Amino acid sequence: MNIRFFYKPFIWLLIISYGLYLPAESLPRKPFINIPHFDKIVHFGLFFVLCLLLFRPLKQLRKNYLFWAPLISVIFGAVFELTQHLFSSSRNSNIYDFVANCTGIGISLVFYYFLVSNKKWEKYF
Repeated sequence: MNIRFFYKPFIWLLIISYGLYLPAESLPRKPFINIPHFDKIVHFGLFFVLCLLLFRPLKQLRKNYLFWAPLISVIFGAVFELTQHLFSSSRNSNIYDFVANCTGIGISLVFYYFLVSNKKWEKYF
């Protein structure tokens, strides 16, 4: 397996790790935009991008990328949610965060399949 294909998803995983394990005291108390459940939108976006970044490397390796990219993303989403309270004393696991993660992954699959796969701009992912 050629690991260099996975540098973008790896960097994104580091960003996700930093954000999800950051102590709650370090997060802004008052969001810059007053949107209800803004944290769910953030979870959606983080895992939407993660899954999107996994499609192309898995496709280059000739793997069943439409199966493996979402599965790997769901596994990471579950691991992050289950371990969040272990690495941060002020954070806890939340099933709704996991649902937001999975929703982002599902929408990413549809987005990639219909709008990105085999298009000329696929190379940017």
